[in-house]
Amino acid sequence: MVYSNFQRRLRAGQLVVTGEIAPPKGADRTHVEKLVKGLLGYVDAINFTDNQRGIARMSALGAGLIAQQLGAEAIVQVTCQNRNRLALQGDILSGSALGIRNYLCMTGDHPNNGDHPQCKNVLDLNSFKLLQMMRTMRDQQTFESGKELHPAPTFFVGGVANPNIEKISRLEKKISAGAEFIQTQIIYDVPRFAEWMREARTLGLHQHAAIIAGVMIPRTARTVHFLRENLPGMCVPDAIIERMERAADAEAEGIHLAAELVQQLLEVEGVAGVHLMSVGWTRAMARVVEHAGLLPRPAIPDPEPAAALV
Repeated sequence: MVYSNFQRRLRAGQLVVTGEIAPPKGADRTHVEKLVKGLLGYVDAINFTDNQRGIARMSALGAGLIAQQLGAEAIVQVTCQNRNRLALQGDILSGSALGIRNYLCMTGDHPNNGDHPQCKNVLDLNSFKLLQMMRTMRDQQTFESGKELHPAPTFFVGGVANPNIEKISRLEKKISAGAEFIQTQIIYDVPRFAEWMREARTLGLHQHAAIIAGVMIPRTARTVHFLRENLPGMCVPDAIIERMERAADAEAEGIHLAAELVQQLLEVEGVAGVHLMSVGWTRAMARVVEHAGLLPRPAIPDPEPAAALV
């Protein structure tokens, strides 16, 4: 088993910081390069979204490979809406052969919501079955069909959770399906999240998968209004709305707010790190990491002895 740097950090007990980038709506790799270079030294791994909101973009796999060529570590999102199990397994094998070691399994956004509403929805698998299939490929060394797979791919596989609305039983089911790390949806209601984590600790789920809390960096008051009104399963307390509305400098306030949320979330027992998101404001992530006191990032732990990897 070859561990990714991201996985090694979590195994060593380091609090991780990840950031999220949406690949461009075009074939310009320089756009990806610019965003990745702005995050080097500030985050431990970078998520690349997979046709988020059903909009056609450069693939997460392609953008992730560009990032790794620049020395960043990628977390490639894999969604089920647009590919059947043959295509999914092909992408996973290709990514593994090219050095991608981290994947995040998601059902994905329905194409009706995007820029190709005439697109046929595939959804051969859901996120739970995708997790199971990936663990089968890696651990059982077979394809989903049961046919032998040689050599098997090596990767660290995760899933998503929404503490704002989901019961803890759904997280338990996702971990049982094979998730080794969990990145949550956007958290603004810290007390609600803390209660969700209390339930997770009671079941010992944080010991079976690293739980990484999601933070959206708001740029304007309109950002938080939009999230509350348009993002299903979103919880934005009135105090957050009012704080952004009162701000004389909304961007500066958004940075400070996100940094405070990061600090509060990392204090919740069982949280293994934070995942930073933005809407067209990737450069703000570095400022949040700095304001939250998370620099310099710790050194990557040394690889474990071969005997420990069995």
